[in-house]
Amino acid sequence: MLGSCFLLVSAALAAEPEPQAFVAHSATGEAVSGAIQSLASDWTVALAGEIEAKIPGVDLISIRHKDALLPPLPAGRQVIFANGDRLSGDVLAIEKDQVRFRVILGTGREADQEIAIPLSALAVIWFQSPPAHNDPTRQWLSENRRKDLVLLNNGDALFGSVIGMKTVTQPFRLNDGKRETSIETSHIVALAMNTDLARTLRPRGTYGRLVLANGCRLALLSAHADERELRGKTLFGGEVRIPWDQIVSLDIRHGKAVYLSDLKPKAYEHTPYLGQRWNYEMDRSVAGLPLRLKSSWFDKGIGLHSESRLSFTLNGNYRRFESLVGLDDQTGHGGAVRIAVLADGKPKDLGAARDLSFATGPRLIHVDIMGAKELTLVVEFGPGADICDHVDWANARVIKE
Repeated sequence: MLGSCFLLVSAALAAEPEPQAFVAHSATGEAVSGAIQSLASDWTVALAGEIEAKIPGVDLISIRHKDALLPPLPAGRQVIFANGDRLSGDVLAIEKDQVRFRVILGTGREADQEIAIPLSALAVIWFQSPPAHNDPTRQWLSENRRKDLVLLNNGDALFGSVIGMKTVTQPFRLNDGKRETSIETSHIVALAMNTDLARTLRPRGTYGRLVLANGCRLALLSAHADERELRGKTLFGGEVRIPWDQIVSLDIRHGKAVYLSDLKPKAYEHTPYLGQRWNYEMDRSVAGLPLRLKSSWFDKGIGLHSESRLSFTLNGNYRRFESLVGLDDQTGHGGAVRIAVLADGKPKDLGAARDLSFATGPRLIHVDIMGAKELTLVVEFGPGADICDHVDWANARVIKE
């Protein structure tokens, strides 16, 4: 009997999830490693490692899983929000200007949660998986539409106003302005919403943005957590629960970190090697693709090509610039450049990080810019002229004093 009890206790202990190791980054430059102990409603995080540490919410920049790569965007059925968030899962119903959605926030059936999303907060609904090639999502997100677009699996596209659907087993209803059309939901590939009616959810104050292991991206108006799971309130008012082993990163937005891709550049100069000109790209590589470095997919950053200079006005409000800089995983093979960071026109010491190639890999740079009125990112030609010089400045951000 005693042996049986011992086995039961051992099995219970074995079922306990292993503590996940995270690194929390502070505005002061401090990086603290350990398992999450708690996250308070003001974003203050406590970690337990070799020593217990706490970073006040006002100084928190990000929390990143120590070993996990930043995953690509979800590939299967999903909803895409007007603010860029994405959630994997299935539409259950569309009624009263709301989408009832079964969201998948991790692995296991317990990760499936049902939420209600305002239809106006969404840009695209994929009822089936987006195509691996010729995915129209980016086009839909950039164009203006005065009607909803329904893409069918036979390739046809219908335009009108969504009426809704009560369940997935009942027809989807669309009004084209003349009559109501019923469509079997199994025939619908995607729904791109009327952009005139879309409402981008933008909180005024500080908020958090999660990246999950399955590729979901989700902004949270508020959150709190213990050592096992995070509980958060979404920008559209829904409640979610996510275990820490499904969270890859949590970035604090509208706090002390300001991403350069959210600022309007002061000036841009580009000198082509021969005749081809390249523009800069915000939150994309210079080729217009997702930013990819060291097998991670970054949502924020800047894409630049040699030879170019991109300047921003800072007005002396920031203490530090930081970024992971390298040749893009997808289109930078064979590239080699020299980079520079100028504060008020004067180059900062980057050491060995100044010379970049695809072979050497990306470099993490931190630059003191205390009091600087202007910041300039520079990409110069390398030994291979301009061949494959697709430079990603991933998570390029300045930190407030």
